[in-house]
Amino acid sequence: MAQAETLSHSGICVHDLKEAQEFYCGVLGAEMKGAVNFYTEDTLNGRSVHQAYALGDYLFAVALAPDFMPMPPKDQLRGAMGVRHAFTVAKARFDQMIESLTRAEVPFEGPVDHPENGPFGQSVYFKDPSGNFLEILWRRDEDVTYAPIPDLDVG
Repeated sequence: MAQAETLSHSGICVHDLKEAQEFYCGVLGAEMKGAVNFYTEDTLNGRSVHQAYALGDYLFAVALAPDFMPMPPKDQLRGAMGVRHAFTVAKARFDQMIESLTRAEVPFEGPVDHPENGPFGQSVYFKDPSGNFLEILWRRDEDVTYAPIPDLDVG
């Protein structure tokens, strides 16, 4: 049986790419890696218009939603709606991320303590400007080394 080796990337649908870039880069500290299908002909042929970002060794795409996306109530900050993207920070930087969310006036729930026998320490839950559920957490196993970010030619 074939086995997948690792997670390559994930996609997050949004309503506004500029607003998403300001949030993911300005608040969470992501680095933009590329933009794809900004040509009308590509878009008319059904190709997604998206931007690629990296946070540490994690690559994710932010794509314009092709249709209306039903979103949870504005005051609901924690949930899944089928998916929740969780980003890890070192325990020493966790409070800095909370300060970044506070400065940007992003409502959040937490910190929430996780069971002591699990890998997660604490989490905060919030949403991006389009209403996607997000989480920032620190891990008790943060001393594990991950592979370096590969040289990406996104596009």
